[in-house]
Amino acid sequence: MKTSIIKIGNSKGLIIPKQMLNSLGINKKVNIEIKEGELHIFPVSDKTTRHEWEKQFTHAVKLGHVPDSMEHIENEFDKNEWTW
Repeated sequence: MKTSIIKIGNSKGLIIPKQMLNSLGINKKVNIEIKEGELHIFPVSDKTTRHEWEKQFTHAVKLGHVPDSMEHIENEFDKNEWTW
């Protein structure tokens, strides 16, 4: 499909038909990258990276996976520079 690049303020834009965006699941946000001289557009999820961590943690605990305590972890900053 051919389309035109148009001026939008100090930038330029590309009109993408709604049907194309819907078929790709693109809603509002995209990542744009240049790869090998081509412009690639990828949908971005509105969900955060950690949006299902609580659900996954709860499921893991139900399966018997209990995390190790992190209380024993100590580094040089903790030993020498941290004050209470």
